[in-house]
Amino acid sequence: MSENINELYRQVDFIISGGAVKTLTDFLEASGIKAVISEPGIPGSLDVIGAAGLMPSSLTIPDEVSALFPKTVAKEAFELAYSDGKKSWPGVVRIRGAQWELYILLQDKPSSPDALTAELKPYAGLIGLWETSRKISETEKKLSRLSYMILATKSTLASIFEPMPLQYFASFLADVLQESLFPKSIVILKDEGSYLTVFNGKADSIPERKGIYAAQILPPTPVVVKNDVPAEVVLPVADGDCRLFCLITWDKLPDDQTMNFLELLGNLAVRAIAINSLRSQSRQAEASISAGEFTVLSLSNVLKVLRGAEGRAKFMSLLVDIFMEQCRMQNCILVSWNKSRKGYTLSEQRRGHIKSDADPTLLPSAEGPVKSANVSESHYDLAEMPPDAVFRSWGLAGCPWKDALKESSAKYIFPVCDDNSLVGIIALGSGTEGRTALDRSQLASLQLIAQFAAYEFRRFE
Repeated sequence: MSENINELYRQVDFIISGGAVKTLTDFLEASGIKAVISEPGIPGSLDVIGAAGLMPSSLTIPDEVSALFPKTVAKEAFELAYSDGKKSWPGVVRIRGAQWELYILLQDKPSSPDALTAELKPYAGLIGLWETSRKISETEKKLSRLSYMILATKSTLASIFEPMPLQYFASFLADVLQESLFPKSIVILKDEGSYLTVFNGKADSIPERKGIYAAQILPPTPVVVKNDVPAEVVLPVADGDCRLFCLITWDKLPDDQTMNFLELLGNLAVRAIAINSLRSQSRQAEASISAGEFTVLSLSNVLKVLRGAEGRAKFMSLLVDIFMEQCRMQNCILVSWNKSRKGYTLSEQRRGHIKSDADPTLLPSAEGPVKSANVSESHYDLAEMPPDAVFRSWGLAGCPWKDALKESSAKYIFPVCDDNSLVGIIALGSGTEGRTALDRSQLASLQLIAQFAAYEFRRFE
């Protein structure tokens, strides 16, 4: 009895371990039938899993037979059907279940297809047992992988929303994909607007920016871009101007479970980028508010100092000091309206923070300070408009202090205006690279100081 049970166990184990195909092959060979046993592989091809009396040149052959059979749903545990084939395979037998199918490709057309299918029925039953065992094993593997993916998602959630630079985020995302899905390779591409660059990983070549890579709307849904070997899938991760593409390759096309996990991870990644972007904007807004508060406080102190200056010379000196301090430049020239001489004179000149002798040159204006709508400009960038052109725009006969401006490496001119009356001119310059460009807040502060100084000029008329 024990020996019989052991023998039965060995036979069942042999069948569900793949011996069902061997048993079918032995039957075909014993019956003198030459055939190839195959199952569906990648779309458009069949994988050879057995042969009787033939030696296939490849383990993959073109699928010329599946279209010979109807696409109805199997109603039995297993079903057999015969169809006349084409030139390559004159006869074909299909054995199938609810979630599997197998083809016996006959080299010769059988004399009695019904008799052949009747003889194949018990072998088809064994094939059904084997396929059922395979499906159960595959389901267990999927459940195990699903459990692992859930654990990976749990671990990812703990870190993906942490603040991190984009480069580090891309590396983190690549690590999660590698450890969760075990692909052949992962490359993260970054959209630079007109072309793609490798942002993380290594790539033999970079795809052209077209198709999915150029799409305006990019939901975080994986897209199959190549379904043969190696299979390639692209997962877009995009929010606003930030557009990343995860190019993932496998030895075969991933299943639905993998694609669903990719979509979930893509959604998490997009949310993480959006949240980090909001954090960055919030920090910038806080910094801007803090800088604004500091600027207001600084300007308040500056205006108090100017208002407290006694005498014209002291006021002019303080004004130049304040301008140089606010913009961190080392050269400054101050030209002011001189009522007694009926023109503009150079009142203060600093080079390297050191005071230079005043230039006695007079720019006459017999009718008093220039009155023109152009003098109300906030500032002039001398890289865009030379000094002569600036002075002529005010109705003056050019700039007589061009040499002084050149020696001071002047970059900006600020008009000091009382309404539309030009009562002063301040030129700033620096010979130090990196200290010549003023930002928007600095320009606004200097304009405000110049406007306040114009009102204070009245005290010295």
